[in-house]
Amino acid sequence: MDRRDFLKISGIGMVGLCFGSCATAGKAGKAAGAGRYSIVILGDTHYDAADPELYHKGYTDPNPEREAVHRREFVRNGKMWAGRSRNLIKRAACLVDDDTRYVFQMGDLIQGDTADAATHKRFLDDAMNLFKNDVAPDLPFITVPGNHDLRGNDDAVCTKAYFEYMSKRMSEELGQEISGPNFLFRSGPDAFVVINFTKPNVESITNLLEQARGARHVFVLVHSPVFPYDDVKYYWWYLLGNRKDSRAAERRKMRALLASLNAIVLCGHTHTTEFMDWRGDGGRITQMTMSSVWRTDEQATYTELASGAKEYGTLLFKENPDLETEANLALFDEYRAGIRQYSMSDAAGSYKLIVDGARVYVDFYAGDSARVSKRFRLR
Repeated sequence: MDRRDFLKISGIGMVGLCFGSCATAGKAGKAAGAGRYSIVILGDTHYDAADPELYHKGYTDPNPEREAVHRREFVRNGKMWAGRSRNLIKRAACLVDDDTRYVFQMGDLIQGDTADAATHKRFLDDAMNLFKNDVAPDLPFITVPGNHDLRGNDDAVCTKAYFEYMSKRMSEELGQEISGPNFLFRSGPDAFVVINFTKPNVESITNLLEQARGARHVFVLVHSPVFPYDDVKYYWWYLLGNRKDSRAAERRKMRALLASLNAIVLCGHTHTTEFMDWRGDGGRITQMTMSSVWRTDEQATYTELASGAKEYGTLLFKENPDLETEANLALFDEYRAGIRQYSMSDAAGSYKLIVDGARVYVDFYAGDSARVSKRFRLR
C-alpha cells in the first residue's frame, strides 16, 4: 500500500467514525453564557502508519538497543492506529461544540524517527491534515513541539524540518505570523503561551510570559510538565530539569514567574492523566497533564494510581529504591509542600477544557467513553 492509498483509507475510516452518534457528548454551547468557550485537547498521539516503511524507511540509530526500542514503538503505534486511536479521535470530534474555539494537541504529534527532512515534513503534514479534518476542520488546530516531533537519524535535521513546517502551519492556523519555537496568541481576555521544552530559550519564554501578564487567565502550552513527575525512568525530564538538577536556579526563577502569573499549564509527555494544584513563590500554578496514547484496554477506565500530596513522587521510589537518594527526595519535597491537590492515573483519552469567566475546568473522557470519566477543576 502506498502513501496515497493509506491516507485515503484512513480518511474515509475516520470521517465515517465522526458521523456516528454524539448524542451523549454533553453539548451545551448554545445554553452557555456569551463569555464561555471550550477547547478540545489531545495529549500525545504518536501518529504513525501500520507499515513502518511509510515514514521510517532508512531510519537507523547508532545505538542498537535504542533503535530496537524505537522499532517496538512503531509496532505499538501501528496497533493503536488500527483501532483504539481511531475510536479516541471519534470521541474527540464529538466534543466539538458551538462554543469550541480551538483544538490543541500537546506534542509528540508524530512518532518521528525519520531518515531525512522531506520525509519528516511529509509525516507532519499527513498528521496535521488528518487530525484537523477529522476533529474540527473549521477550527484552528494548534500543536506544541514534543521530543518525538524532533527526532530522526539526525535530530538537528528533523528539528529544522519541524520548525520550518510548523512556523508556516501555525501561522495559517492562527491567522498571525509565527516565526519561532515559542509564541503567544490570545482569545479574548485570555493569553496562551506555547513553549519549546527540548531546548528552552529562557529569555524568549520570559519575554512572552511577561507579555501575557494582565490576562484574565494565562495558559502555558508545553509538551513537558513544569513539575518533576513520578516516573522511574524520566522523573528528571521536565521543563529546565535534568538528572543532576544543574539548572536549578533557572528552574526556580521560571517557577516563580509562572506562579506570579497564576499560570495554568497544559502539557503531555508522561503518558498519564495527572493533575496538580500548587501554591508557592507568592502565587499559584495549576498543571493538567494529558495523554492520548491508548495502549491497553485498561486505560479506558480512570483509576488513580496516586492521590494527595503525600503520594506525590513516591511511585518511582517503590519501583526502584536505589533512586531514593537525598537529592531526589529533596527535589520532590521542594514541590510537595505547596501541593493543594494531586492525582495521577495512567488512563488515556480526550479532554475538553471549559473557560467560563473565572471558572476553568477540564472534562476527561477515558478511551472512547461516552460520558465524562473525571472532572478537574483548575480554577
